[in-house]
Amino acid sequence: MIHNKTLPFMLLTVSVTSFAPVTNAQESAPIAEMDTLVVTATRQGMAANELAHAVTVIDRQQLDTQFQTSRNLGEVLAKTVPGMAPASQTLTNFNQSLRGRNLLVLIDGVPQNTNRNISRDLMNIDVANIERIEVLRGASAVYGSGAAGGVVNIITRRNEAGATTTLGLQSALTEINKDGLGYRGEQYLGGGSDVFDYGLNLAWERRGAFFDADGDRIAPEPSQGDLSDTDSLSLAGKLRWFLDSGTLTLSANHFDAEQDTDFASDPSVAALPPGSAKARAIPGLQLDKQNETRNTQLNLAWSADQTLLGSLDAQAYYRDYHARFAPFDGRAFSNFQVLSQSFLDSETLGGRVTFNTDISEDSLVRWGLDLSREKSEQPVTTYDGSAFDNSGGRVFIDTGDRTFMPPITQDNIGAFAQLEHDLTDRLRGELGARFEYVSASFDDFATLGQGNAIQGGEVNYDDYLFNTGLVYSLSDATEVYGSFSQGFELPDIGLRLRYAPVGFDVSDSQLKPLKTDNYELGVRGDWGSTQASATMFYSESDLGQTSIQNFTLYLPRSEERIYGLELTLDHHINARWKLGGLLSWMEGERFDENDQRWEALNGFRIPPLQMRAYTEYAPSKHWFHRLQVNYSGSRDDAFEDQVGFGSREVKTYTTVDYFTRYQLDQHTLSLGVENLLNKDYFTAYGQLLRNGNNTSHIPASGVTLKASYAYQW
Repeated sequence: MIHNKTLPFMLLTVSVTSFAPVTNAQESAPIAEMDTLVVTATRQGMAANELAHAVTVIDRQQLDTQFQTSRNLGEVLAKTVPGMAPASQTLTNFNQSLRGRNLLVLIDGVPQNTNRNISRDLMNIDVANIERIEVLRGASAVYGSGAAGGVVNIITRRNEAGATTTLGLQSALTEINKDGLGYRGEQYLGGGSDVFDYGLNLAWERRGAFFDADGDRIAPEPSQGDLSDTDSLSLAGKLRWFLDSGTLTLSANHFDAEQDTDFASDPSVAALPPGSAKARAIPGLQLDKQNETRNTQLNLAWSADQTLLGSLDAQAYYRDYHARFAPFDGRAFSNFQVLSQSFLDSETLGGRVTFNTDISEDSLVRWGLDLSREKSEQPVTTYDGSAFDNSGGRVFIDTGDRTFMPPITQDNIGAFAQLEHDLTDRLRGELGARFEYVSASFDDFATLGQGNAIQGGEVNYDDYLFNTGLVYSLSDATEVYGSFSQGFELPDIGLRLRYAPVGFDVSDSQLKPLKTDNYELGVRGDWGSTQASATMFYSESDLGQTSIQNFTLYLPRSEERIYGLELTLDHHINARWKLGGLLSWMEGERFDENDQRWEALNGFRIPPLQMRAYTEYAPSKHWFHRLQVNYSGSRDDAFEDQVGFGSREVKTYTTVDYFTRYQLDQHTLSLGVENLLNKDYFTAYGQLLRNGNNTSHIPASGVTLKASYAYQW
């Protein structure tokens, strides 16, 4: 017997926009009923119509559909979540802000962010081990550090009885050869009894080369890393024991993706005017250690409905993380001066506990505590510059490791409490607060480029965050809501230390945390065959994010403001047809203290207008079709204001994806075509030139085919 009990690991209030496709005629009716959908990404496990913030929920079937026309989780979120910036089609989510700010990624409540923000948080789990994703849009006072833009809560696959085998194939259609072929295999096995259940999942994938619309091999991304010629392995398991006093869950997840390519990016295109030539792949790469992302996580969770203090959810976790980047030639920069390749090692221990305590029939207090300790460091492997130059950027001879970011120990303590009260039959309110304390320490070290001797020290932060919200039911089908919440985000301490000047003071004001005030107004409705929502948001902060331009810290961190609009619509025409889409528009500015004026935030922070439209058709209960149009608009605000890094003009592009699935008894055949019309374009990330020259001018993939076959034993 398999039990499926929801474990509400998180807390705060949210409002739901469910992006739910019709999978067949029989399944269309109950999808996205907003008064029954339960959201756990808020640490509350609340019904959607009780929430006072915006949330997008993506279930497993939607994920399977979207992954057939996307290469990673970042692309799936970009196509389904309002407020999410477009994906880079590489390893990084550097440019993938949520409402213009950084997002916090959780896997079963375990934070995936590190104190050195390396922007690979969406690459830490395989899709085969995901049950659903809940995206809280907007800052959260409940989660504390890292959630200034919102929270992406990934819930791992639930235990089910039976076994499923899935085989997949991927190929570019603009250049069909063995280099462009990719393969995938998955095996799931689950079972159990009244006392316990279990689920085991194995997934392996080999990605080949990617080709653009002209049939040219896409060059490796030289700044943040890419996914071509990458092998990945995922091992995951979950055990649950059902005891009289509650449910005990032990889960483990190991994901390792390692690149092994023979191609490098041609450095000669860097001499041409930026944006005038696309990056070019050249064969002959000799590099022993290439891009890698490895994430191992253990999680022990306890859920009890009845204790002396109310219902309880608690967890303890351990996480070991490693990421290696592409080599970079920084010899021309005084703060760098070497040809090197950085890598990050991070180890985290933590725990969370949440109580839900009833005060009366109309009032409830949710309260709890979060603890974590992270130890991380970021060395670099250096290489022989002469061998690199003589080989035209192909040969890397290891000359040893050096310190880039010193080892840092960071302790986080957070305590929160939230009162929820039904003021009337139609009006519900909440008021919450969180106290956050962070301590980070490091020993003496010397900077990599200039060899500045930096004295070790410790920096401490503490602050209070607040949130409040109201939800009013206009009718049984329509709610309006408004909320205020504060977000807390630590500065990138490692980034600041990497370029510390002589006489660096650990109490430097540039290491102050970023605190955001967020305001949101929204309306949502579920009228049977139609679900829709509209949300307006505004956020402001006295300090901006720590950033870098040309290996120099971009200072001062000045006041910022971001505002925008998000719309969603899903409509069932009948039992066979459905259509819908979403729209995201936002703008962001920082205050230039020198010129005493507001200027646009760069393109890596603020995306252009994003629109998605889809139609679905299910001619029978066995067959399903989906056609989706993805539009990314233009933005030249940062270009006109000449803000420097990330200020290039971004041009419009539109792509079309097609997906079909045929399911009969135990057999499921799926087929997806990304960029169906073979649009020749550059993503927003590729247009912004991450490293400032044409080696980062990466074209997007041309028409690409994915096919898979699944058998349920």
